[in-house]
Parts: sequence; C-alpha cells; structure tokens
Amino acid sequence: MEDLAARVAVITGGGSGIGRALVLACAGAGMHCVVADVDTEAASRVATEAIGTGVRALAVACDVADRSSVDALAAATLAEFGGAHLLVNNAGVLILGRVRDMIVEDWQWIFSVNVMGVAHGIHAFLPQLLAHAEAGEGAHVVNVASVAGFGGGGVYGASA
Repeated sequence: MEDLAARVAVITGGGSGIGRALVLACAGAGMHCVVADVDTEAASRVATEAIGTGVRALAVACDVADRSSVDALAAATLAEFGGAHLLVNNAGVLILGRVRDMIVEDWQWIFSVNVMGVAHGIHAFLPQLLAHAEAGEGAHVVNVASVAGFGGGGVYGASA
C-alpha cells in the first residue's frame, strides 16, 4: 500500500503510548483512524487529536481479549468507513514481578490480551482486509511485539 491518504487504519491499544503515536502517524499520513482501547476516554481523546489533523476518526471501546468485542470493532469500522486497510494489533498488557509470584490467572490475562487479542483481530478483520487487497487498494496487518520475546521477561516475554 503506497498511497495512505483516505485509507483506514485500525489501531488497538490506541488510547496511549505506542498506540497513540501510531494513530497520530497514520492521521498525519492522511489515513482515517479507528482508535480502539479498553479506556474509552483515552480513545476519544486520541481520536479528537487525529481529527485535528484533518482526517476522520472513530473511538471504539474494545477489549481485545473478548472476541465479541473485537467483532463489534470490525462491524463499527465497516459501518463507518467501509472496512479497514491497515490493522495494527498493538494492545498489550504486562505484569511486573517474578514468575514464581505469578498465578495462573495472571498467565491467562496476559495471554488473552497479548496472544489471543492478535488472533481475534486477524480473524475479525481478515475479510475486510482481503476485500481491499483484492480491489487493488492494498491491505496490511502489523502485530506489535516486544524484544522480551527474544528471551527472559517471564510471563510477558512468553507472550511476546
């Protein structure tokens, strides 16, 4: 996808940090943005920032660990923009501490967001992305990961 203007980017975890920076970079390139985050207020603030660059933006409350929430995100994107050209699976969580202090529920939460959140995103958005790709408009998926996946990092590293 060479021309980003008027294309649609969906960024999970878009309400802060790297996600916010990605939304603003996409908006700066002329992309319309869907800002997805569990923190609705943060997503709305970032969407407002994106709109300030002259593009359209939509804030959507989304918990990527919940498949139905990601399906609703995909439906909202389709309804508002006709589909996504770029999906950035950026949402991620971290619990600091020693592995020996982690309980099974910590592992489940981290993997439900950091691993299954990516699977939910790809599954929900693949039809839209393929439709745009087949129309010659281009489509991409970016999965944000961590260097902790190269070794160490405990539970978080295992999910990266």
